[in-house]
Amino acid sequence: MAGVATVSAIQQQTSAPAKLKWPNDILLNGKKLAGILCECIAKSGNTPTVIVGIGINLNHTGFPKNIQDIATSLKMETGKNVDRTELILSLLQNLDSEYKDFLQGKRENLIRKWTEQSDMFGKTVTVSQKGKIQTGTAIGLNPQGKLILQTPDGKQHLLDSGELLAH
Repeated sequence: MAGVATVSAIQQQTSAPAKLKWPNDILLNGKKLAGILCECIAKSGNTPTVIVGIGINLNHTGFPKNIQDIATSLKMETGKNVDRTELILSLLQNLDSEYKDFLQGKRENLIRKWTEQSDMFGKTVTVSQKGKIQTGTAIGLNPQGKLILQTPDGKQHLLDSGELLAH
């Protein structure tokens, strides 16, 4: 949900063709533009709470040598400064809209949007999850948002976390 809202806000404010990289990164021209971290806090008897952190490289003009080949900013890609306030406003509006749809049970819309905003499906990927490496074809997301990875033996694995190493 946060990824879809972030990509939508970036595209609305800059027209930059940002793409989602499972599970929590946003790429632009193959480089990391943004990252999203979510933490669920569930206390006995209470409704679970999710804290979402979103970091977007907006107006950077360069990065340290050790990450300059893998990181980018909207300014570096578009040549224009991005108005932080306008982007934040757009992001909040998109988050609100996606959350309302989620509460109304429109999860299939969220999965559809996530799929449309990613370019990884149908491609061979390598995923590291808890020290285990798996390579296969990224088939799509299931209704719960888990990555469907089909390995060469034809088996489909559902992954809810991990690091996408190759794509």
